[in-house]
Amino acid sequence: MALRLYNTLTRRVETFDPLQPGRVSLYVCGMTPSFHPHLGHARTFLTFDVLVRYLRARGFEVTYVRNITDIDDKIIERANAEGVAWDDVVNRYYGEFTVCAQRLGLLTPSVEPRATDEIPGMVDFIRRLVELGAAYETADGVYFSVAHDPRYGSLSRRNLDELRAGERIAVREEKRDPLDFALWKKAKPGEPTWPSPWGPGRPGWHIECSAMCRRYLGDQFDIHGGASDLVFPHHENEVAQTETVTGKHPMARFWIHAGLLNVDGQKMSKSAGNFVPLPELLDRFPAAAVRYLFLQTGYRKPSNFSLAALEAAVRGLRGLYADVDALPSGPLVPDGPTAAGERLALPDEFASYLDDDLNTAGALGWLQRALRAQRAAGTDPATRDARARTLRACLDVLGLPPSGAHASLTARTVEVRLDDGHRKLLAAIAGDEAPDDRALIQRVVELRQAARARRDYAESDRLRDVLGRAGIVLHDGKNGTEWRFHEPA
Repeated sequence: MALRLYNTLTRRVETFDPLQPGRVSLYVCGMTPSFHPHLGHARTFLTFDVLVRYLRARGFEVTYVRNITDIDDKIIERANAEGVAWDDVVNRYYGEFTVCAQRLGLLTPSVEPRATDEIPGMVDFIRRLVELGAAYETADGVYFSVAHDPRYGSLSRRNLDELRAGERIAVREEKRDPLDFALWKKAKPGEPTWPSPWGPGRPGWHIECSAMCRRYLGDQFDIHGGASDLVFPHHENEVAQTETVTGKHPMARFWIHAGLLNVDGQKMSKSAGNFVPLPELLDRFPAAAVRYLFLQTGYRKPSNFSLAALEAAVRGLRGLYADVDALPSGPLVPDGPTAAGERLALPDEFASYLDDDLNTAGALGWLQRALRAQRAAGTDPATRDARARTLRACLDVLGLPPSGAHASLTARTVEVRLDDGHRKLLAAIAGDEAPDDRALIQRVVELRQAARARRDYAESDRLRDVLGRAGIVLHDGKNGTEWRFHEPA
């Protein structure tokens, strides 16, 4: 059966055939490290991790590009709020993401370009758009003219007149059309800048990905991916500026988007009090359980996270690894991991689910049934060993660890005991009348809840960080804030 994937561009599930036989080119919009990585990032990048694993298992050579947007309005705002340099913000939060990615078992991309290293290419891209008459300079920057692109809106299927009616033009912007978007932002006091023909400044968000896609994958490539909230305006704007420069349509043959994540039935946000920093979550639960949880939902569907769902995933994972660990030991495949271009022999039933628009829920269900059947089977040793290797190969395609020990399913009970330095720090915030460490922590948690209630998010974040450094992991839910203690590294 051929691999079939849903294409946002056509709104259909279509047979996937790469531009070059045996080779797949894939670009995924990566992190903007302006704050802690969160579950939404995990959901998106786990989706494309499984896709890359499966493409390689089918014998394709995959070039996987995932960028880092390391200069952006939000990064500058965060730096100003914290009183640090913009690149300190990037290094801190991208460092957190790197650790989380390793814990989640995400494959390392073939190329992971940073926007700030690619600015000369962006400047050349903008210069070409100006030469074509598709971009214009104003006092505050350079803008792309959407009127120059007759296909504008075709990816997102948006009504342009309705979009114009709802668009607000920011102070200092001198756009000809409300939908025109910034390619280059001229220097503002206190912001980092780079040289350009239009004076010092920095690139707009959308031009970054267009320049990097073209440099690393060419004028046209196979798959462009990201979260579904990027379809408009980010991906729509990428298409407009790239196809204007190259004159080739489509920029990417397939556009694949992962569904958004809700927490306790609501959109995740700091103001809603349900923002879950990924590092804290992975301190509380096995990373394999997060992957297992998301594998149970189709990648395009909105997914709802709750602690109860994750706790159920841990229980389900324990059951799965009871069967996995009963398999005969041995390598993943007879001669070791597959070489580039070598197809991995996967069971037809398992592969048929993934061929069906990456149906991980179906593939996972089949694998669980097959593991139970294998455990009960009384086949001869040679057949049993071959079957065990095949089932472990299925685990690898889904990105699940090869054994229960690797999945780290054993919970660790930690006594709540602060060291002297953190105890003094929390006592300075909450007072030192608390009878023990648990009561002291609870008082600071309550102070943070009060800050959130009065919408003092700067103070709320400060207290979260203080608690985090002391080893306190928070989770804000509909019923208040839960906390757990883990020993700081």
